[in-house]
Amino acid sequence: MPCACALVIPLLAFHPARHARAPPAQQALASRAKPARAMFGDGFLSWLEDELVKRRMTLSRPERIILVRHGLSEGNIDRSAYSRTPDSQIPLTERGFAQAAVAGLQIRQLVGNESIRIFYSPYLRARQTMLAILRAFDGQSVQISSEPRLREQDFGNFQDPEKMDQRMRERQQFGRFYFRFPNGEAGTDVYDRMASFITYLFRSMGEKGSFEVPGVVAKKRTQPVNNYVLVTHGLLMRIFCMCYLRWTVSEFEQVWNPSNCEIWVLQKIPDGSGRYELAGRWRATPYRGRFSSLKFGKGKRERLFEHMKRPLVARVVTPGDPDALKDETLRGLADIPGPSFSRPRSKKGKKKGILSGDEVLAYWGRGRPCTHAAETSSQRGQTKHSSG
Repeated sequence: MPCACALVIPLLAFHPARHARAPPAQQALASRAKPARAMFGDGFLSWLEDELVKRRMTLSRPERIILVRHGLSEGNIDRSAYSRTPDSQIPLTERGFAQAAVAGLQIRQLVGNESIRIFYSPYLRARQTMLAILRAFDGQSVQISSEPRLREQDFGNFQDPEKMDQRMRERQQFGRFYFRFPNGEAGTDVYDRMASFITYLFRSMGEKGSFEVPGVVAKKRTQPVNNYVLVTHGLLMRIFCMCYLRWTVSEFEQVWNPSNCEIWVLQKIPDGSGRYELAGRWRATPYRGRFSSLKFGKGKRERLFEHMKRPLVARVVTPGDPDALKDETLRGLADIPGPSFSRPRSKKGKKKGILSGDEVLAYWGRGRPCTHAAETSSQRGQTKHSSG
């Protein structure tokens, strides 16, 4: 019996219109493919095609996605700089340039001689950081792309320090992720543009035409880039992870902002899925380097939940299970408060509303179907019966 691979591969290349005019040798080759459809069926061929596409997609994706915050800027040491200089034009300090140069060496230690492609925020401090990083790749051709969606959150044109203090207090009261700065953005806006960028980033990974570089020989572009480096801002690094790894707002708010030129690394999971997991903060050492956990929790030293390191498509809950909300993936639902009323209501309406909320919370707290409402109804029936 002919080898299955020998039968399937010619079939994928077979086209009826061309086969009619094909040379005898090619006709003979195509005729060998006819038994493949009978042997395996269309389902197998569809599966094989999907597997080939999946494999190509996986191979075309970089081994790492590296996130880097810009170096120390003038705005980091003097907040009044934002009141006289546009945020996009705030430069690095001397120390910031030194930090960025070290970050380049750290990245080079991680990737070795592998190829990199850089996407950078158009803000001046990010561009300066990128140029300092590139010193570590002397003599190597590097593709770079300015990406406005990686810019800092817009805090509202020129920023007066006293007014910003007041707005930061309001932000804490309103919710850091949802508060919108006057003439600026909310965290939700940054999330939306980051989600758009991630979609573009992953779609572009397997499309050579999107990354064509003038003057580069075509055969050199057939090799996928090994590492993507995003030079951006602290909040953007956190929101990138929030979008891709699907953190909840509560989980996102427990992750601390990275330090200047801190490096976060997402590595490709070796399971053929083309997905990435958060390896952590990278720090080079004389013996190669190591990863450490992100700063997380109230003391910055709490353990990052394991489910926050890989993309989590959905979270699973089992209503009625006594421990339904004790799973770490559902902690954001375990401390939801009960009902409250902003204005006085009638005794009957208030009692009914509170019972409804209490019943829901009691159900999840007890881990069994609500009995409170049934008991109350039974008691009312007994009272009515005895009084009648």
